[in-house]
Amino acid sequence: MKHSLCNTSRACGGLLFALLVCMAGPAGAGDQRAGGWRLAGESSPYLQLHADNPVAWYPWGAAALERARAENKPLFISIGYFTCHWCHVMARESFSDPAIAALLNAHFIAIKIDREQRPDLDDAYMQYVMLTSGHGGWPLSVWATPQGEPFYGGTYFPPETAHGRSGLRDLLERISAAWREDEAGVRTVAQHAVATLRERGRSVSPVQQLTDAPVLAARREYAAQYDELQGGFGPAPKFPQPARLLFLLEDSDPASAPMALATLDHMLAGGIHDRLDGGFHRYSTDFEWRVPHFEKMLYDQALMARACLSAWRKSGEPHYASCVRDVLDFTLDAMRDRRGGFYAALAADSPVADKEGGHAQEGAYYTWSWPQLAAALPDSTLREWAVARYGLAEQGNALSDPLGEMAGRNVLLLALDDDALAQRFAVGPDTVRQRNVQVEELLRAARRARPPVPVDDKIVTAWNGYQITTLALAGRELDEPRYSEAATQAADFLLDKLFDDGQGVLFRDWRDGTRGVPGFQEDYAALAQGLLALYRTGGERRWLNSAQRLADSMRARFEDREAGGFFSTGDDTELWLRDKPAEDGATLSGNGIAIQLLLDLDRLTGQQGYLDSARRAAAWAAAQLADYPAAMPAILQAWPRLLIVKAE
Repeated sequence: MKHSLCNTSRACGGLLFALLVCMAGPAGAGDQRAGGWRLAGESSPYLQLHADNPVAWYPWGAAALERARAENKPLFISIGYFTCHWCHVMARESFSDPAIAALLNAHFIAIKIDREQRPDLDDAYMQYVMLTSGHGGWPLSVWATPQGEPFYGGTYFPPETAHGRSGLRDLLERISAAWREDEAGVRTVAQHAVATLRERGRSVSPVQQLTDAPVLAARREYAAQYDELQGGFGPAPKFPQPARLLFLLEDSDPASAPMALATLDHMLAGGIHDRLDGGFHRYSTDFEWRVPHFEKMLYDQALMARACLSAWRKSGEPHYASCVRDVLDFTLDAMRDRRGGFYAALAADSPVADKEGGHAQEGAYYTWSWPQLAAALPDSTLREWAVARYGLAEQGNALSDPLGEMAGRNVLLLALDDDALAQRFAVGPDTVRQRNVQVEELLRAARRARPPVPVDDKIVTAWNGYQITTLALAGRELDEPRYSEAATQAADFLLDKLFDDGQGVLFRDWRDGTRGVPGFQEDYAALAQGLLALYRTGGERRWLNSAQRLADSMRARFEDREAGGFFSTGDDTELWLRDKPAEDGATLSGNGIAIQLLLDLDRLTGQQGYLDSARRAAAWAAAQLADYPAAMPAILQAWPRLLIVKAE
């Protein structure tokens, strides 16, 4: 069924594109006086980056939508985030171009959205672009009616048409002509797209009985997708997929954990793992985990540290415990606000020290040219050691970079382990350890002399919930009180700054004293799960009480009482689509966290309502993803417990 709906939407998008091509015409004169000044007062660092654009940006809200309706202009919606490399490219190439800005200002109401503050908007418009084009990503570019109904979209558009790829300037002229000459036809296309998406998201009838069939099917899918040579699942680009790793590490099938452990080992040895400062980069551009996309997200750090903790628990191998400390210590050092919360991300792009004007370049802080390596390691013995250990080369080792952006640069890999280094250089273990430390200290000092990586310092509730859970677990299991203390401080901060206890309302994010919009279901679930982890660590009743308060608010605001499961937004949503996600992506699905949370609360409190909600959500998810249960590993992680309580 999903496949046929997808084809219908693609046909719809293709029909509109043909309409645009046929109706291409000259652009009208635009008001060039306005700029992006409205974004200067927003709390999002990403939106603030566009305040100097000549585009007359609005943040999403009543002012933009009311003006669009009053002037009967379509919306141009641009969605991105602070650490998005191609978002910066499009801003530099197109949104800073006065001619393109003039087209946008004359014929559209331009809206800029931070996807991390508004995951509801991002998800709805991403679903549209995925269904009509077959792929998605950021920056996300969507044209919509004044009512917000999408009729055309894509991702990154270069300023000019070239090499078969539509340019933004041409698209703006064609779309403005289509709206001017056949507004009714464009609106019909938009209404059909919205109807298709609503039908696609309609709740299916839940299964009548929970069985182990989804787990069995998921195991087969994971085994079929697994890369036997390099670990991970599927082709490049390769993402960490911590939800999948966590399921496999806890699964009872003896074939599951080895896939996760091997994947972690390949990642720890690859360029996706930062060997100097710690933590994981966003994803690998190649199938060998060598050349990463260099942004560092809080959710990746929290969930990958949790996966390493699970791997240590499963295997007893000390290098997994070292991984947990590596990642969490990095977040405590580089991503922690002085008040206790954790920042959203570190950027992939940073200024290049030897370029005039400090031009930003992806990976500039993390990668090494040969002259930079020679300057950092003037001692030839240590330089030869580094070359062998990290797989470095004069021409650069980032040869698998698909776009060639890393030409001539080196990424630090673990090419040889300590035993291999000892054999290569005929030295003992003490010398190996000594040289490793010397090289790391010199490279770290040289790196930290570079212009720093920009930080997105907003504090996102759901991601901090992930971090609190991992810190609390690590503090207890690794006997590291500093992690438990950090979890406690973060939880106190979030409950103080982001939760209105009187109204039972949790907010999405916070920055410099400013709260974002009311939170989404994932925010309630993730923070409540973190509070329960703290309760298990220290036994303080206040954490259990607060977790129950959040869980009760979550059920009241987001639960689908008829079909089961949880909507991401409340029934007062301003959007044309109310989604109920069960699939895990870079983050965990809200329904996956909720089911685990509710089962924990059932066990701790004995209140039947929690178990009933968990069962209903699982029955809905099993039906919703019957054809692809492998997409919901966070839910499957709770499946054995669901089957046990069902049997009881």
